[in-house]
Amino acid sequence: MSASESPSLPLGWYADHAVTGGVDLRVVAPRRKYVVAGAAILAVLAGWRTFVNWQLAPKESVAPWLGISVLLGLLALWCAFADEVWHIEKNCVEHRVGIGPFASSPRYRDAELAIVQRSSTNWNVPYFRLYAVMDGKPRFLIERGETQLRQLASYISFHTGWPIRPLAIQLF
Repeated sequence: MSASESPSLPLGWYADHAVTGGVDLRVVAPRRKYVVAGAAILAVLAGWRTFVNWQLAPKESVAPWLGISVLLGLLALWCAFADEVWHIEKNCVEHRVGIGPFASSPRYRDAELAIVQRSSTNWNVPYFRLYAVMDGKPRFLIERGETQLRQLASYISFHTGWPIRPLAIQLF
């Protein structure tokens, strides 16, 4: 790979060049439609139960089923239409999560990337997280396996110009 070639992304990730400049990084989610279908089916079933209770039972027994129906319906809508994207450009990473105007998008500038290894409290299983370190304070970006995080860190570093700290086995 030459100095001007972008590092490769791990399997399951893809990048699009943004119209405004930079790169939009996304995770491929092929099974997302099954989650949407499952939540929608459960919302319809809970809605049917709400309707039946409305007709036959006292109104107090309708409230829990109505709440469950609404929550499952909102979950199905969220899974169907929400988007998660990391917008990467020179000296900037923006992590957008949500639907249109209802999105959260923290922005990170003037940072370094750090991969931190920690261990779970159950059975001491190691896991790895990628942080953007700004002014000595870590900002969590993503958790994946070590190999995948190293590839993502290289890709992000290439596009932002941020240095990558050596692997740390510590808490911030």
